[in-house]
Amino acid sequence: MRPGGATPHEGTPHDATPHDVTSCCRPEALTLVEYVAGMTVEEVQRELGLSDIVKLSSNENPLGPSPRVLEAIAATLPKLATYPEKSFFDLKGALAEANGVAAESVFVGHGTEALIQLIPQLYVSPGDEVVVADVTFGRYEEASKLMGARVVRVPLSDLRHDLEAMAAAVTPRTRVVWLCNPNNPTGTIVRRDEVAAFLAAVPPTVAVVFDQAYFEFADAPEYPDGLEYFKAGHDNVIVLRTFSKAYGLAGLRLGYGIAAPAVRQLLDTIKEPFNLNRLSVAAGPVALADTDWRERCVEENRRGRELLVAELARLGFDPVPSQTNFVFVDVKQNADALFERLLHRGVIVRPASGWGLPTCMRVTVGTPEQNRRFLEALAAETA
Repeated sequence: MRPGGATPHEGTPHDATPHDVTSCCRPEALTLVEYVAGMTVEEVQRELGLSDIVKLSSNENPLGPSPRVLEAIAATLPKLATYPEKSFFDLKGALAEANGVAAESVFVGHGTEALIQLIPQLYVSPGDEVVVADVTFGRYEEASKLMGARVVRVPLSDLRHDLEAMAAAVTPRTRVVWLCNPNNPTGTIVRRDEVAAFLAAVPPTVAVVFDQAYFEFADAPEYPDGLEYFKAGHDNVIVLRTFSKAYGLAGLRLGYGIAAPAVRQLLDTIKEPFNLNRLSVAAGPVALADTDWRERCVEENRRGRELLVAELARLGFDPVPSQTNFVFVDVKQNADALFERLLHRGVIVRPASGWGLPTCMRVTVGTPEQNRRFLEALAAETA
């Protein structure tokens, strides 16, 4: 018998009642849209039986991580039986030095998605509002909805965040404004003068989150780094960055944020205690230090990005000038159908119908060979 005397079969009258999760969960959970990731190589192999596959759907770094990072990871493997040091002292110190901020302003997590999930937990109560662009990374909206937020979507203007309209959408109930800059999936940026005017118009009671996952690839002179405004005294600014893109560590899940120390302290209080693994803790400082590898990755991406934009235009499509490691393009036909045809040729891209743009797709910049494979497949399927 179990402690307390009841056998597994005695139970109570409630045993016959099924657990109807939809009637007892948070109502907000039922409103969420599950994240749809780009197809993986393994999925295409299983479904189509192909072996030669080019994946250009998830904005990963085709060169991968620095060899020095791989060495640091290998050296850490014998330590996996123990938890990492909870304060992440060395990693936060390296991030603080690299970004010119105090370590007390740095917080970390399993990719920026985990940090995006945390921010509404700190700021949003049911009925509060958040402001987002209508075509941007979808996790801002879902993380906010889970906390009961009313999501105010502001249309893009020429595929860019309309900061003037976003500022006008702020009300006394607004708690967070989400700015993806450069923007995913369009690859566009807002300019420095636009951000300055926006921050002047938004009250300091509103948290302004700059998600800069593609920061390292932005080379336009007018690109505004959110850290400029944080360092200038805007304590309501939160900047998010990741090691998944330029550093080639998407599989390790390492993201970080920079915020006012009081904000950082509260975010660290509500997060899980050990929210990084030992491998990411070891990899981060080494990746930051290997500037030669990062610069090589950024330069290879720049050349590939320029090639894709030029060739897509030559084929008669409308690519958007990009500040990221992907190109957004209007293919002037059903992008879902074109995606399927490319898939059968072993090329994975990302159709944009999920963002409400059914004739557009997003294509990651690959290696020269991968880019060639994509362009040849596209030309063959649209001739």
